[in-house]
Amino acid sequence: MHQASFALVYADAGRRCLLANPLFAAVLGTSPEALVGQSLAELDHPLARAVVQALDRSGQTGEAAPVDCEVEHADGGRGVLTGCVLPHRTGDGGQGFLGLFQDVTDPARIADFVLRRDPFVTTLLDAAVDGVVVADRHGIIRTVNRSCRDLFGYDEEELIGRNVSVLMPPPFSRDHDKYIGSYLETDRAKIIGIGRDALGRRKDGAVFPIHLSVGQARLARDVVFVGIIRDISERLAAEQKATYLARHDPLTGVLTRTAFLEECEAVLAAPFPGQEGGLFALDVDQFSDINEAFGFHVGDAALKAMVSRVTEVLPQQTYVCRIAADEFAALSRVESAEQAETLADLLHDRLTASIYADRHWVRLRLSIGAAVQDADIRTLEELNAKAKLALQAAQHNGGNTVCFYTPEMAAAATRRMFLTMHLAHAIERNELHMAYQPIVEARSGRIVGAEALLRWNQHTLGPVSPGEFIPVAEESGLIVPITDWVLNAVVEQMAAWEPAGTLPNQIFINISGPQFLRGNLSARLEELLGRHPKLRGRLGLEITEQAAVRDLKAAVQTLTELEAIDVQVAIDDFGSGYSSLSYVQQLPVSKLKIDRAFMADIPDNLKNGALVRAAVGMAHGLGLVTVAEGVETEEQRDFLVSVGCDLLQGYLFGRPVGPDAFAAMIRAQQPAMA
Repeated sequence: MHQASFALVYADAGRRCLLANPLFAAVLGTSPEALVGQSLAELDHPLARAVVQALDRSGQTGEAAPVDCEVEHADGGRGVLTGCVLPHRTGDGGQGFLGLFQDVTDPARIADFVLRRDPFVTTLLDAAVDGVVVADRHGIIRTVNRSCRDLFGYDEEELIGRNVSVLMPPPFSRDHDKYIGSYLETDRAKIIGIGRDALGRRKDGAVFPIHLSVGQARLARDVVFVGIIRDISERLAAEQKATYLARHDPLTGVLTRTAFLEECEAVLAAPFPGQEGGLFALDVDQFSDINEAFGFHVGDAALKAMVSRVTEVLPQQTYVCRIAADEFAALSRVESAEQAETLADLLHDRLTASIYADRHWVRLRLSIGAAVQDADIRTLEELNAKAKLALQAAQHNGGNTVCFYTPEMAAAATRRMFLTMHLAHAIERNELHMAYQPIVEARSGRIVGAEALLRWNQHTLGPVSPGEFIPVAEESGLIVPITDWVLNAVVEQMAAWEPAGTLPNQIFINISGPQFLRGNLSARLEELLGRHPKLRGRLGLEITEQAAVRDLKAAVQTLTELEAIDVQVAIDDFGSGYSSLSYVQQLPVSKLKIDRAFMADIPDNLKNGALVRAAVGMAHGLGLVTVAEGVETEEQRDFLVSVGCDLLQGYLFGRPVGPDAFAAMIRAQQPAMA
């Protein structure tokens, strides 16, 4: 064993070294004598640890256990020792283990031992995980190890003596002899000494990816080549999966935003005769409601079904992308703007139809913004900007609709941006103020309340309509500090009116849906009214019926809290939305404000008149006070009085005015009240 040209060690069942040859000891940096009697488990060296692990495996299985270990040579270089541990039954019935290892980083040494068919080396190579094949200068296979045979599906006798090209598919097999000949003549390597990925061919003809390393060895005057072959099918599959996931959304399988940009830029850069790019931006309105109501698994299933319908409706070669959780984009080639409009309408109809998602039926509300490529659009970024503007326009119009880009949208977007920027500084610049519109008792015409209305007089634009800046405030989140300012301003104004005797019975303030449902409204009002106890019961809030039923549970909780601090709540614009008796019964409100749309043409409009009469009767049946908005003519007033409406509001009784003017209106009616 000491004369062997490979590293050897013999250990007993307790992992104690009984014999080691100089080569094995040299790897560990010691002498054979120093190793004898030592426990290999106590040695701090990679080879010792690898041998101990193999000892354990071999002891459990009773079979040879392979060993592969990277080590550092005395000259500072690194190499790989490969071999195995063999179980051995001693004469007295005990068990020992023989470990034998070869430095496989020297192809010449591998070839030398392989060609001599040393039994130890045969065992060594057969224990190697990678396939090893040795061929002569003519490409004739001289020997192969077990892993190589298993990898390619051949028996040893089927390979020995054949050209190594039998393991290669075209064109590798066709060019192999040419590469070897060129190398032997010029010594310029294209394969030799260079590890690279290639393809192998099994006995059954199957082609699979391999990593191939080829080394040259000289035996006397002959040259042989040693190939180390590893199957990299799993590695490539993992890489392909990683590449796919990097470019595709894992839930829906559509492109990611980055991949979408790459693909679509190439499409738009290559004109196609008679066709242009049509970009559709899709956003699921209130998608969070589905997740909250049914769970995320239903929401995910709905999105996958939605993507499937998109690919069914839009033409082939359409690129679809998931931009955000519930936002998608699709680029298709269309022949005209008219075809794009037809596709958008069809897409909206298909996507808003009922979807069966994970044992639940759901209906999506979907906004679609679209733009078609023209001479002014050169990049996807420009086309996407216009589609996004169209999507914003669709959402500003209430959502769940289709909208195509028009040049006016860009101007509107610029104005919204301008308003957002300046609205953020409106409070500190004292540009906001409150106006108060009278609410009168229907039968007497006496002012008994007012609606507090926010006004914005921007220093460069002048007066900005609430219908324009309130949506901007809600979208930007500025509605929260603005609402807080309104609450404080109105309470302070009521506190100023109260000692002067010009405070009516109640002042109502409009509250946005998000602020009503998600804000700390009750706590803030409790704080403000705590400073002015005399105002309790005289401050009211108005919310739209859409806000009230969007989250009925949260609405009931907030209304109950407000009722506890003596703040009344009125349902504003009743009749313009849900108008359901079921939710009105559940909400602790005190008033219903009939939407101004029903005031048009009454009493001549019999349908509107019947609806108003029904609303008043229903409200009284529930013990609620009714307020009619938008009263502008005496005929309207007389009709409302005749049907029993309690309170009236509109230009017939006064427009919104400043605090001083409103106080003057109260004082003007005081002698009549005395």
